[in-house]
Amino acid sequence: MPIDFLGFTADRRITAMIPLADDRLSDMLNSVARIVLRDAVVGDLYEGGPSLSGDVTLPVGDLFAVVGTGRRGSEMRRRRTAVRRVSVGLGRYTVTGCLHIPPDQGDLPQRGDPAAILAGRDILVPITEASITYDLAGVMTTEEHETILVNRARASWIEIQPEVDDDDLDAGTAADAATGRTRYVKDFTGT
Repeated sequence: MPIDFLGFTADRRITAMIPLADDRLSDMLNSVARIVLRDAVVGDLYEGGPSLSGDVTLPVGDLFAVVGTGRRGSEMRRRRTAVRRVSVGLGRYTVTGCLHIPPDQGDLPQRGDPAAILAGRDILVPITEASITYDLAGVMTTEEHETILVNRARASWIEIQPEVDDDDLDAGTAADAATGRTRYVKDFTGT
């Protein structure tokens, strides 16, 4: 079944259709070396317009970020996680949103090496309630998406907001409340 695809490379924004060969896009992308994008429109971020259209074969490692689309996966495979607000630097992109970690992982540094903080995860790490900000032909652009998969091998920095207790929250936004709460989310283990 083909699904919508939106991905970002070093200097391109790609929209296309992709045949989904797994239950979830994240599972498929983490298990293959390259993907075939059908009816792709490849936008040049320097010039701001489309530079190519048609079918494109792309190594997964060239992707900096991918918008999570398609099915969410089985509820039976979901597990309890703690949620921490993060910002991740990926070349020209900054992805901000919620990183889901095991509740017993302990304290994370406020800033650190992404390779150390994201160690042990799949190459594409999901960030939920996410936004991606980048320079599009000289104009700062921000897009919001439910989930953005970030390529941890392309991450140059990560900032983690301090954990917030529910008692410390005033009547803030739902995103603020999500910072310190534990909830059920997607199963990202791939098992």
